[in-house]
Amino acid sequence: MGGAWVFPGGSVDAADDLDAARRAVGCSSTGMLRWLAAAVRELVEETGIWLLESGAVVTSDRPLDEEVYFDVLERYERFAGESLQYFANWITPEPLPVRFDTRFFAATVPYGLDPIADGTEVVDARWVRPGDALSQANAGDWDIAFPTRTILEFLGDFGATGPLTEHIDEASAVTSIQPRLVVVDGKVEILMPDDSGFDEAAAEESSAALREILKRTIGSGAEAHPEIGSP
Repeated sequence: MGGAWVFPGGSVDAADDLDAARRAVGCSSTGMLRWLAAAVRELVEETGIWLLESGAVVTSDRPLDEEVYFDVLERYERFAGESLQYFANWITPEPLPVRFDTRFFAATVPYGLDPIADGTEVVDARWVRPGDALSQANAGDWDIAFPTRTILEFLGDFGATGPLTEHIDEASAVTSIQPRLVVVDGKVEILMPDDSGFDEAAAEESSAALREILKRTIGSGAEAHPEIGSP
């Protein structure tokens, strides 16, 4: 997804399961800890924002070793894992060669806390209203992937994180979303669970026609392609 506008994030690493992460991330749900640890660590790596229990701060302090992020107790205090609201889970459609099981979190930070892009994984970082980001995408100025676009549309219904956390009280309220792919007029389109034909698309995902188009358009990589879009 080089060149695309995305939310800060990344993979859950071995360091996120270590005792150091358990000590450094305030979290009452052990089942969510590894995801929260990855979220707060990646936020620091890509934006310089440390989401701490006393409040968020931004610095250029980014340890090179992933395990060192959880030595935060020696420099600051614990990460505020409890302040992150888990609100969405997206799973890549089965036919795609590279797949992700992605959890989305929201948190409140003070106004004026400007992110600092790391210059490697992220070359630009900024705050933007969901509607403004969608306008940039619709105008063709920003490359925004389908899941990101859908999340932005969802977030656009809320004025701030507060109403979002009131809307989803517990992680158990989150339903996993795994879109399906279908071939329409020779192009691959994405169906959401509430779209017409979603159930029937399960059989089509193993079709030779779909796999041939995917092979031709994205090969074995994970690049976005204009032939794959939303109906």
